[in-house]
Amino acid sequence: MPIILNCIALCIFSIGTYFVWWDRRNVMNHLLIGFCIIGYIIPSAILSYDLLYDKDIIDLFIKLNVIGVCFFIIGIFLGYKWKTVPIVDSVIRFSRIEDALYQEDFGEKVLAFASRVYVISLITMLICFIFMGYIPMFASDPYMAKQFKGVYQPSYVRVALFYRTAKEFVGLLLPFLVIDLYTNRTVKSAILTASGIIIIFVTMSRGEAITGLLLALSIIVSLKRGKLFFLCYIIFVVVVFSLGSGLWALLSFLFPNSGFVTGFEGLNGLEAIASGAPDISDQLTLLTSFVNNHVDYTYGMTFLGGLIPFNFKWNPSVWTLSIINQKDDISEIASGGLRVPLSLWGYFSYGWVGVAVIPFISAFFTGYVIKNIKIIAGKIKANFNGMIIFYILIFVYNNIALVFVNFVNISIYSLPAFLFYGYIFYSKRITTWES
Repeated sequence: MPIILNCIALCIFSIGTYFVWWDRRNVMNHLLIGFCIIGYIIPSAILSYDLLYDKDIIDLFIKLNVIGVCFFIIGIFLGYKWKTVPIVDSVIRFSRIEDALYQEDFGEKVLAFASRVYVISLITMLICFIFMGYIPMFASDPYMAKQFKGVYQPSYVRVALFYRTAKEFVGLLLPFLVIDLYTNRTVKSAILTASGIIIIFVTMSRGEAITGLLLALSIIVSLKRGKLFFLCYIIFVVVVFSLGSGLWALLSFLFPNSGFVTGFEGLNGLEAIASGAPDISDQLTLLTSFVNNHVDYTYGMTFLGGLIPFNFKWNPSVWTLSIINQKDDISEIASGGLRVPLSLWGYFSYGWVGVAVIPFISAFFTGYVIKNIKIIAGKIKANFNGMIIFYILIFVYNNIALVFVNFVNISIYSLPAFLFYGYIFYSKRITTWES
């Protein structure tokens, strides 16, 4: 029973907005259903954590998540009912997004600008590959190359700013091209879409390679298809996430000398899927190290640490790896950090007070943002302009609202999203309203 409660709590942290918006148009949550299944439900069902971790740690882990999610639920309902939050409204101009519904050429203008930035970003990434001297997927150690660790770091540092910026833009803007491909079916959009997917895939970012496609498909399905088709789509999402999670296990089996990690021998299908999303194991390992090594609270330093590039010690990714690997040089570890739920970030930051406060604040902002998105999404028509605006809503939630709903993981890599958002809604070349 405790394991089931813990699994439910972790899932609610991911898809909790269903409490206030149970609808096909809540696209922000649909993809996370797949993640919850591969990251939480399957591992909780098949793995015996009590054989791998101390009972006291498991009990603490469950208590943190269950208590944290209770305050999360309270926060999301309160935020949804709250009339106005000025600090959010000053950053996210919901009224301008709604006004775009009545600007017929808005979608075309956004697509034209997005396409230019997208093409420049693709070219920039190719140039960066040349200057680095390698492509992560085809490097001798793909995992180290993916994270630009060890021998791969010096050449990466020289182009880091351009590479990261271009990669972010490609991932962010890909859905615009997919929507254009679906609507207009042009050769240009097909080539650009395929090029973006391929170039992201060879960076070993398997999630980013398909997320753009799935987001665009989510929009199309939510606006144009019936309930049965939508159910089939959700099943499709689960299948895609399962295949993605077990991808490296499959590649290691098919190409044993390719450089992919080993250790997948003898795994069945579910175990292979769970191996690709070891979130619960990572979180238990992190909590064990934090408790046993008497690590000091961070007092929120990691919340802003992601704004400092490279291996800044308070960067959330760097901090989690350094806690787990107390004696290791994290620059030699082929990992980008751990996914940590709000309850644990609260505990690591302020102890038991943080377990309540951090999930509540995050959920409060989430509830308020979702309420405004829901209002606009309900007015969207199933045409090209509507699809573009729908993706902008998702874009805003996943990137701009991030500073509120996921303030524990603010990152410098969000800057490209803010630049694009600023241009779209403050440039008179695209918008027609008065400033």
